[in-house]
Amino acid sequence: MFQGKQLFTALIFGSATLLYGCGSSTDEAANTAETAMPDAESASPAADTAGPVVSNLSLVQNPNPTVPLAAVLSFTTDEPASVVLGFDDGSRSWSQSMGADMSTSHELPVVGMKASLAHTITATLTDAAGNTTVTDGQVFETPALPDMYPRPHVVVSQPERMEPGVNLFNVNGRWPENWGDSLPAVIVDNEGETIWYYEPEGHKLHDIKRISNGNFLYEIWPGTGGMVEIDLLGNIVNRWHFTGTAKNPAEGSIAVESDSIHHDMIEIPNGNLLVMSSEVRAYDNWHTSTRDADAPRQDGAQLVGDVIIEITRAGEVVNEWKLLDLIDPYRITHGSLREDYYAAHYEGRYEGIVYDYTHGNAIIYDESDNSFIMSMPYQNAVLKVSMTSGELVWILGTHEAWGEEYADKLLTPVGDVEWSYKHHAVSHSGRGTLLLFDNGVDRTMPYEDSMALADSYSRGVEYAVNEETMEVSQPWVYGPEQEHFYNRYLGDIDWLPTTGNILINSGARETAPGTNTNVPPGQAQRWASWFEVTSDDAREKVWEMQFKDEGLGWSVYRVDRLPSIYPN
Repeated sequence: MFQGKQLFTALIFGSATLLYGCGSSTDEAANTAETAMPDAESASPAADTAGPVVSNLSLVQNPNPTVPLAAVLSFTTDEPASVVLGFDDGSRSWSQSMGADMSTSHELPVVGMKASLAHTITATLTDAAGNTTVTDGQVFETPALPDMYPRPHVVVSQPERMEPGVNLFNVNGRWPENWGDSLPAVIVDNEGETIWYYEPEGHKLHDIKRISNGNFLYEIWPGTGGMVEIDLLGNIVNRWHFTGTAKNPAEGSIAVESDSIHHDMIEIPNGNLLVMSSEVRAYDNWHTSTRDADAPRQDGAQLVGDVIIEITRAGEVVNEWKLLDLIDPYRITHGSLREDYYAAHYEGRYEGIVYDYTHGNAIIYDESDNSFIMSMPYQNAVLKVSMTSGELVWILGTHEAWGEEYADKLLTPVGDVEWSYKHHAVSHSGRGTLLLFDNGVDRTMPYEDSMALADSYSRGVEYAVNEETMEVSQPWVYGPEQEHFYNRYLGDIDWLPTTGNILINSGARETAPGTNTNVPPGQAQRWASWFEVTSDDAREKVWEMQFKDEGLGWSVYRVDRLPSIYPN
């Protein structure tokens, strides 16, 4: 366990300034009038009409420097009370309930504020009888954002048709200068204003998501660094390392007996975590080319296969499913001979090349039958696996190059279905279907000519799977007819529950400057765009945000629309 909370009472901390409000003291008890005592037999308890009395009121800059746009409000009350925080930045005001729980000791994270602004913070306290007290306003001036930080631009906005909330994402890359040893997680509102960011100390953050207790869970990049859980103030709650590839685990880190973590981890209903891990196996007579069918084969080829592990919060591996036991290791796609991705993971453990054979990059849980569904882009396939039996349930993707033994697992397309190629981010929709970001790389299988870069396109696509008939249809798609966009890597797609809209992250676009024409990375402006579109046949775009700055390039792995920056 990690403990990171220590409150400072200095009025100035770093670049943030604290100015305290003045007014009548909240420590003084109200005067009471003398009244005649009633007869003991007729006496009844006096009604409680007094609000909670506040003492020790304090607002300080977040003592954890990893989350600068945050403060901590602390105080005590003479009786249990619930709290609603009030915010005012001079141009807008809003409130935030801190939940129904009542306490006499209060230490509250104050977050959701824009940079470089003075914010007046109040707390409205309510006791069990419904009486309220409002604290004096405390002023917190947020620091400025660092130089060369993402400042996205909103280019389409129809607020009345949009999903409410804020947007959590991690910066995957910045050009021409990257962050060195750190990559941040950021929350922006739907106007593109940064209201929270986390700059980890000494490592890069890859994927981040909110879990059920309100904390954030993220993967350290590369996966040799493990996995971290933090709270809203950036305090480390838990940290795990994976023993097969861990390098210099942090003090107090929880050991997990598995090779690695990569790409994705999710919480399942029993409170455990499903984590994408890996293993290495050697195969003889394996491929050396995806372009030349007559190229010589090699012996001892080292393939990295995905391993899905279920772990407890204490790090115990309670289940594992090895994908090399379920699929044909000799079936390849254009990406299956990639050499660089796992080089850092397995450096010093294996000599020679370790091939990124499947490159699993997303996993979701199906509660209806205790199974997981995973994206396997270097197989151009999405797979469903039963966690009860360990068996492969179905394969969603092109039927090419699957052996006869997989014929009864391949979903049959019904109607107008286009297969996906090197995809990302399989997810559930709100209507019982699956969503997928189809990157569209190559759009062919090995030994066939790839689609030309200039013609390449990505899509946000919905697939409907009928497990009784083993069929799949494609009820909805966005791109390329509605809009042309393409990224050869990264990408995300999510169902938005309040509106039924769909949020698409085209997170790594590479186009000629000033155009939408695909070009090689060395000639490209690198940028990212998110767009929210309706899920009906109209497929109208109601919001778009772009990370597109002259002289700077950006990429974004995933984005999640959260109902609020606060978990409640």
